[in-house]
Amino acid sequence: MPGKINLALPVYGAAYKSIFVRSLFATLTHKSLSGYAFSLSEIEYTDIPFSRNYLLTNFYYNKPDCSHILMIDSDMGFSPGLIGAMLELNKPVVGTLYPRRVIDLQKLHALSALPFEKAYAQSLEFLGTVIEPRQEMGGFVRVESCGTGIFLVSRDCIGEMIEKLPEAINRGRYRNNKYTARFENFLTLFSKIVTPDVDLPTDFSFCHRWVKQCGGEIWACYDRKIAHAGDMTVSAAYSDL
Repeated sequence: MPGKINLALPVYGAAYKSIFVRSLFATLTHKSLSGYAFSLSEIEYTDIPFSRNYLLTNFYYNKPDCSHILMIDSDMGFSPGLIGAMLELNKPVVGTLYPRRVIDLQKLHALSALPFEKAYAQSLEFLGTVIEPRQEMGGFVRVESCGTGIFLVSRDCIGEMIEKLPEAINRGRYRNNKYTARFENFLTLFSKIVTPDVDLPTDFSFCHRWVKQCGGEIWACYDRKIAHAGDMTVSAAYSDL
């Protein structure tokens, strides 16, 4: 049944890319979200892990009427039906496989015999790791990790992570921060995991906690074009690889 979603925007440099604004407007007026209500949260802060932790904490403790948090970075572009499809999948964590903002021009040239869409996609690096053998469901594939630029997480997922990873609740460290002073507890599920062998970025750190430490599943959309905007905008579907 449709419910209420906390739309959470970590905004870096107070900048919204035009492709993001167009995508969000088209999404919120799309028929697939008919019946859903939204609340809006945002933070402008330079520390990415902190921003995501803040939005997650605010959702879990201050938005009890919201069943999910939907994080969207302000440099992402996407089709208007994507969010409805992510909700329809009804999984605890749903993301997308989208490209980094870098294209290998030498590889693109070497693949000139292929149709352009495929050559272009194969010249990009997509954020995430698909689990093999592949498990697919309606345009989504099960992954070990993915980027969190478009990321839907259920309240039940966060509750389970808190239960299984109580060390992820920090009760004192952020008390003097102007953003977090009002919180009794602060969730650090996006904080970077650093080990002697590997340093995981904030996106993959959350995924690692949910998949490896809690035994959860992540599904990611692979058959829709996702745009990632910067000085250069790249846009491709993982399924074109």
